Amino acid sequence: MSKLPYVHKSWIDPKAVKEALGNLIGETVCVAWVKDKEIGRLNFEPQISVQAELEGSAVTGKYRVIIDDNTYSYFYDDTVSIVGQDVGKRAVIYID
Repeated sequence: MSKLPYVHKSWIDPKAVKEALGNLIGETVCVAWVKDKEIGRLNFEPQISVQAELEGSAVTGKYRVIIDDNTYSYFYDDTVSIVGQDVGKRAVIYID
């Protein structure tokens, strides 16, 4: 399991988000869309999360996680707002 610090596209160069995503290909991640990013996933506000192996390409900037035909998420690197990972946990990728 890789370890990476929290990366937020408004704080740093978007290249850091691309690098973080590239390092997570093949790892189990959680891709999340949340109504309120300041609260995150710690509430009962509208949110969707899909946890699976990250597939994609740092060259094309296209990524996905797929569980089955009905449970998946496709996204581009420029739609990622936050990438974070606590020690010993899987990474969480927040998308806009």
